[in-house]
Amino acid sequence: MFSRRSFRRALITFTAVLGLLATSGLPASAAPPGDLPDPFPSENWPLGTPTKPFAPSAEVIKDLGSPVSSLTIMEGAVGRTPDGRDVVYAVPAGENARLNVVDLHSRQLIRTVPLQGAAGGWAIVVTPNGDVYLGTYANAHLYRYSPVTGEVTDLGQPIPGQSQIYGLTSDPAGNVYAGTYPNAHAFKYDPSTGQVTDYGSLDPVQQYARSTVYDPDHNKLFVGVSTPNARLLRIDPETKAVEDITPPGTTAKDFIDLDYAGGKIFANASSRLVVVDAVTGEQVKYTDATTGQLVMDYPIAARGVSPAGPGGVYFTNNTLSLTHYDLETNTVGPVSPPRTVTRGASIGYGWVTENGQQVLYGLAGNYSGGTFRYNPADGTLAQWSSPFQYVPSPLMHTLADPATGKVFVNVYLNGSTAIYDPATGKSTVTTRQGQVEGWAWDGSTGKMYVGIYPYGRLSLWDPRLPDSPTNPKELFSLVDSDHQNRPVAVVPAGNRVYVGTTPAYGEYGGALTVYDVPTGSHTVYRNLVADQTIASALPHGDNVWVGSSIEGGQGTEPIATEGHLVKVDPATGQVLADVVPVPGAASVNELTIGPDGNIWGLADGIVFAADPDTGEVLRLLPVFSGYTGSQDGALSWRDGYLYGVTGGRLFELDVLSGHTTVLRNRGLNRLTQTPNGTYYTLLRPDGYINPTNLASYTPPVDPCPQSDVRPTVWTGNIDSHVQNRFLEYGCTLTDVLPDAEADWPSHSAYVEAVNRKVRELERAGSIERWEGVLIRIAAARSDVGR
Repeated sequence: MFSRRSFRRALITFTAVLGLLATSGLPASAAPPGDLPDPFPSENWPLGTPTKPFAPSAEVIKDLGSPVSSLTIMEGAVGRTPDGRDVVYAVPAGENARLNVVDLHSRQLIRTVPLQGAAGGWAIVVTPNGDVYLGTYANAHLYRYSPVTGEVTDLGQPIPGQSQIYGLTSDPAGNVYAGTYPNAHAFKYDPSTGQVTDYGSLDPVQQYARSTVYDPDHNKLFVGVSTPNARLLRIDPETKAVEDITPPGTTAKDFIDLDYAGGKIFANASSRLVVVDAVTGEQVKYTDATTGQLVMDYPIAARGVSPAGPGGVYFTNNTLSLTHYDLETNTVGPVSPPRTVTRGASIGYGWVTENGQQVLYGLAGNYSGGTFRYNPADGTLAQWSSPFQYVPSPLMHTLADPATGKVFVNVYLNGSTAIYDPATGKSTVTTRQGQVEGWAWDGSTGKMYVGIYPYGRLSLWDPRLPDSPTNPKELFSLVDSDHQNRPVAVVPAGNRVYVGTTPAYGEYGGALTVYDVPTGSHTVYRNLVADQTIASALPHGDNVWVGSSIEGGQGTEPIATEGHLVKVDPATGQVLADVVPVPGAASVNELTIGPDGNIWGLADGIVFAADPDTGEVLRLLPVFSGYTGSQDGALSWRDGYLYGVTGGRLFELDVLSGHTTVLRNRGLNRLTQTPNGTYYTLLRPDGYINPTNLASYTPPVDPCPQSDVRPTVWTGNIDSHVQNRFLEYGCTLTDVLPDAEADWPSHSAYVEAVNRKVRELERAGSIERWEGVLIRIAAARSDVGR
């Protein structure tokens, strides 16, 4: 703070200089550099009057509701009601998911029963007494539905701390068994006592007990442990003894489904059918009916095989041909005459007796309610869509069209895409992309680059054109070649597209992939940061900065401890600089260039600014304390402020004062801005598990567009060394001073205008008197109007 003496000295100096410059007509630059000593060296710049934070209203976002409803079914089961109706049971994924019961013959939805707290179900089984058990996510509860009463009982979480239940199976007594994620437990539930038997965590590394089946002939439980290496375990339910009977030489990553028939275990091992003798544990060779050759595996695209019936067990192969394995001859091949299940891979089966004959019913495909009826006696196949209940879809991503202002949203899991039109408030379902992990517009073509899970795919899509074999066009896939599966950062820049990915299941080491647009070639740089995902990318000059996350592939625990900011030469993959911008932060999940030319990033809940050449951290500004994942975080510049979403929060950062205002403290993910300045985000309504709604936020009107947000106040070519700050929303101290770029009739006219405005600001208490002195001095020294 100025002393009174120093203030008088500055005022006298100002008056003298003002008179000298106003009368002499000499440019300020003609004065010797030492004529006006800097009273505040840069390391001691005063902070000035703190800016009063702009307090948000009680609710700043507008809930636009669910933009898209969809149908996603992971598995189904066939049963019979007490009144003799043959039905199919399934749980469409959605908030507070519901069990759907559909009559197979009338093809009518009989009832839906809520499963409070569940978002969907990967596991379903009908026990011998007709009860239906359901294993759900993300609460990992076990539910029991009684066809007699039509009611569901929530049996709770059999294994505390789990988030998924997989692979329900039952024994003749009605006990049910299943596996879990993320600690790969297997358990038994006894309905007569309500007792749970925990067979323990079955693998110290792998997290998925992905499938189970009970062998009623030998009283054994088989469990498939998955990713990164498939293991087949046999458990004695009474003694809890566990045997590893994984076939030697198994290269599959997972046993997705297990089934039992005729003394054999049928396993879907990474989309190959493997058969194991239930007693000896040896892998069974069988005959491919098409080639006549003995084989060890066969292509399968199905949630396992059907129960045994006439002709053996049935499933769909990789071309969706209905295929059967003959238990008597150990032969596998398409049914005769050939039949194709057009709705998709089979995901549930059951035999129904009609006119004394056994007929196979099943569900097909995850997204349409596809249902089929196959009669082995005459070879007929009928197909239709069952009327399962569509539900508001959990949302994965959103992106505004910079040309039209329409907002694209993508659905979690089933990959549907919808376009929301702000002008009408209506949404239109369009191309199913797959589960979008990251996407971005190519500003020069109006097309969209889309990063898709699974398989680590990058596609190019023109939403203005109809779907075709080349629209969307797959540009590359990384899962087989480079073990990458989630493209979480997609950044087009000039003739390149930069793609940051997470590694595949059970893997460590993400990658930066550089796609060359003119040639269509791509180069993959893996492990730029050892054992970490590449979560963000920012091209700068000839190089690219990337932010990393400590995450490995799903099913792994992090090895690294903090995210890095790394400068990379995209031509060679050479790391040119490597810094940790926020010590202890797990993820650097967003990067952008600020109006000051610096890198601005988001590391967990901390905003940081860094030098774009060296990566040296210049500022740290906290939003909240806590970890986030590689896909949590978005930043956007508007009106001189940095807006962002992280940890469910929408925030506004005044980068001049460093003050952060949290506009909403919960339930949000992603952030995109339309040309009119409106922000759109995904909303998880209170009490929900997933974001299902689209929401908008409209910032205040900016009275000072193109704000001057330099750290200090400049008058033309002179730095006053007074801290610049926002005096009201959108208007900085520099903004409200007379415009140095205007056509001033004389230098003295500009100086006098500055003097009048400074007096006004002093009277209003917006600036201190000593700040006014420095601004006047700077104006007098400037070359404005000369």
